[in-house]
Amino acid sequence: MGKLGIIIWREYLTRVKNKTFIIMCFVLPLLVGGMIFVTQKIDEQNAIHRTIVVVDDSGIPDSLGYAFIFNDTLDLKFNFNYVYKGLDNVRPIFKDSSHVSILWIPESFQGGGDSTAMHSPSLVTKLISTSAPGSNVLNLLENVLTNEIQRDNMRINHISRQAVDLALKKVTVADEVNGSTQGDIKAIVGLAFGFIIYMYILMFGVQIMRSVVEEKMTRIVEVIISSVKPFQLMLGKIIGVTMVGITQFLIWIMLSLAIVIPVVNSVNDSNVDFTKSMPHQIKNAIPVNPDINLLSIDPTQQTKDVVETIMTIPWGNLIPAFLFYFLFGYFLYASIFAAIGSAADVDADTQQFTFPVTIPLIIAMLSSVTIINDPNGSVAKLLSMIPFTSPIVMLIRIPFGGVGIYELLLSIGILIVSFLIMTWISARIYRVGILMYGKKATWKELGKWIFYKV
Repeated sequence: MGKLGIIIWREYLTRVKNKTFIIMCFVLPLLVGGMIFVTQKIDEQNAIHRTIVVVDDSGIPDSLGYAFIFNDTLDLKFNFNYVYKGLDNVRPIFKDSSHVSILWIPESFQGGGDSTAMHSPSLVTKLISTSAPGSNVLNLLENVLTNEIQRDNMRINHISRQAVDLALKKVTVADEVNGSTQGDIKAIVGLAFGFIIYMYILMFGVQIMRSVVEEKMTRIVEVIISSVKPFQLMLGKIIGVTMVGITQFLIWIMLSLAIVIPVVNSVNDSNVDFTKSMPHQIKNAIPVNPDINLLSIDPTQQTKDVVETIMTIPWGNLIPAFLFYFLFGYFLYASIFAAIGSAADVDADTQQFTFPVTIPLIIAMLSSVTIINDPNGSVAKLLSMIPFTSPIVMLIRIPFGGVGIYELLLSIGILIVSFLIMTWISARIYRVGILMYGKKATWKELGKWIFYKV
């Protein structure tokens, strides 16, 4: 094993044997599984089985009115024992019930279905509760009542159901490139890959910087460079810490899957199929505004659409691009962080250099909304060519498609050349900085170090 290999192996073993490394390998997966479990328990506690007492003054017993159009759902139970008792008589009975609401349908509501009242209808009902029922309950009630009103209007005006279906049919504008309108799924995928690189660079780049500072403070570096060249030492640290980071990520992935999958399965087993308990009126609804009527969405179809959207993502380009930008993006910043560490005597001195270096990463993350809205726009293309932002920006763009192979190769080429140039510059600073003590370095000093002859 050569000197470089010894440095890499030392950096790797020193960190993987550290108690903090071992603890963090288990803490993050446990936190992920714990958050999923706790979130589910909170949802179960919040999923109060509310009872809706229906009081209908809009009709008479012979015509039934609008009371009996509701069906029980997963978290709602409808009570029809007080339909014709009157609001003033029913309200005192349930005034102290926190999980009971009274749905009052007033007499003016559509005039009990009289055709003469349809020209000036009152479409206001009231839900009386001692505790807030939540928007989902209100949306469900509004949808069921709206669909019933639509049926009444069709019946009175002699309009066929098929005609209304055609009139309210939703228009879909499909993207020819993506083949899907669910850009939010692709945005999540791109942001996830970009965020992984962002966190990896910050977490393990800082580790390299602190390692160099620590060795300078203890004067160990003076002994080390008597046997190896400064460039070998810097490169060994970068590669060693990279291996540590990859090891930790692999452990996190495996343990997260081992913990999260059983938790998710237990959650799914404990839940009832929502579609089976969904009201018949909702399943066959004719929404007034399909874009905001979330309760009219078929969960099965929604899942199918998500899967189809994920399948349209160019994974053949995304995965190799992620691996490349993951490594070279980190190497680029790691060499800079190593140079910063060599220019400082204590951690506090690194702050003046660290923030300017991380600004491009911050710009890339803050520009994600603009990039998602226009993944092939001028801003997105410019940032995907700049080597300090391209590792994040390009991974946000690729899931949307439209990134040409020549554009991708150009971005990769620029990043490789920039990495080589930055490594050379950082090595020049590093070889001088690791032996400098007692003087706080400035940007001007760093510039001079590049041209020093040692």
